[in-house]
Amino acid sequence: MKRLVVCLLLVTFTSTTTLYAFLEDLCLPRRSADGKLSWCVAPTCPVAQANPNRACLVQLVDFGTIKPGRSMIHMDSTYFLAQALGYRADVAYWIAAYNEVTDYTQYVPIDQCGVQAANDVSIQNGMTQQTAVNSGRDFITAQFNGFQRTNLQTDGPLDHYIVNYSPNGQGTDVHGAGGVQAIYPLYYPRPGYPLHIDDTYQKTLANLRQWAMIATNDPGVLCTVGLTVTASDGTTQCLTGSTITGQVPVITASQRGIPISVATGNKVLNYIAGTNGGAPTITYYDQLQSYLDDPAKTTGKLWLSSPPVPVPVQVARFGIYLHTMQDSASHSTYCGDDAPSVPGGRDPGTYMYSSGNQIKLAFGQGCAAGPHLAGHVQETGTGDSALPLRVYTAMNITVDELIAFGNNVARQHGWLSNPDLLPPDSIGGRNARGQSADDLKAALVGTIVSGTAYTRGEVYQSGIVSLPLQQPRSLERLHAMNAALARYSATLAAQTRPGATFTPLAVLPGNSADPRDTSVCWQKTM
Repeated sequence: MKRLVVCLLLVTFTSTTTLYAFLEDLCLPRRSADGKLSWCVAPTCPVAQANPNRACLVQLVDFGTIKPGRSMIHMDSTYFLAQALGYRADVAYWIAAYNEVTDYTQYVPIDQCGVQAANDVSIQNGMTQQTAVNSGRDFITAQFNGFQRTNLQTDGPLDHYIVNYSPNGQGTDVHGAGGVQAIYPLYYPRPGYPLHIDDTYQKTLANLRQWAMIATNDPGVLCTVGLTVTASDGTTQCLTGSTITGQVPVITASQRGIPISVATGNKVLNYIAGTNGGAPTITYYDQLQSYLDDPAKTTGKLWLSSPPVPVPVQVARFGIYLHTMQDSASHSTYCGDDAPSVPGGRDPGTYMYSSGNQIKLAFGQGCAAGPHLAGHVQETGTGDSALPLRVYTAMNITVDELIAFGNNVARQHGWLSNPDLLPPDSIGGRNARGQSADDLKAALVGTIVSGTAYTRGEVYQSGIVSLPLQQPRSLERLHAMNAALARYSATLAAQTRPGATFTPLAVLPGNSADPRDTSVCWQKTM
């Protein structure tokens, strides 16, 4: 059986095109002796690959033994951007931390010394382990698996493989001139994202976004893959009574893959299989706040509140949505764009559609699990070369959404430490320092040096936040990000008007602008 799995993985890795996802790029040490943060998947192959979009055996083995870690795009970059837009450091942290929960079920941070945060009991790879407590314990999230990328008991994979809905059942309306033109950009012509997500086609994103932007702690309506209906009283409810079925592709140009079959209805927050044939224990999305409030599940708090309070549900659900949005901006450039062939062609395209009272999934010839893995090394550690376009796209959209959430939710709750940094909108309004969203994106994310925006052919030069991601080595990448944040904070302080106040930006807990500083690292508490 093991040999069969290895063979399947080998085929998966060596028959892929390009990866469009954000996986771990900063992990616990590969070699325990050196005690330093290390690569997650080897950035280079022993022998140069003829096809740069194929993984070599070394990378395959690394993926099979990947260490705990994080994506610096989902975590570090989101945290930096949030503070650069005026968010308090604690709010920025928990937005980014719950962003990572979407992949891992629980985010357990690692400090710059290569030490993982630890509670008295922690969950690692689905197994409960007794561990020593250290000072990182209060930065560990609650754990729930309903959004997990590998959870086939829920629609978790479809929170990462975003599949648009086709009303005509053939996918041509999704990808045609009247459709959404995939995820990047989400809507033609401008004003574009995020002012409009078309819930006729982009049901998953549209449903997640409205849930994430609720200003109160009202649970709202969150449905499996965003499938909603309008009730007789005019309210929006989740579609029920149907099953979503399909084969999540493993190998490029194949409709065979991992079967997924989940019921429509309320979005599952956590799923625990029953024992001895018993019924599973299912918790739904409307219980998220109870997870955040339960000290047995997480001791995480907004530490800058007086007194500190449990992480608000608004913060956690916005972080969850950001992950799906960032993944969709990334994945769409191969899978979401995989439109049906011309009449008589073989490619069915990627979409979901209604068939009777069932929902069917169709994946195009370019979709596969392998592309997510084989090209991971292309998204960070590029050295002197620019990052792939999808990275800049995802980060630019992140800025837009942080601006929207900042104005609609964070400002009224007092979650901004530097409100003068937040523009009033993402379409031309300027913050109190005279900067628009475009100004900030150009400085923080990057500027276009060739091509035209929204043509998918533009080439970027990295900005303040994205440039550290080009560092070839993982640890240097982290140090560069920490140093960049500290420099940007100093720049903002120097530009603050006389008499105005400025709260310095903070590096991630467990980190310092000085790579030699070990005093910030997690300390044992028992």
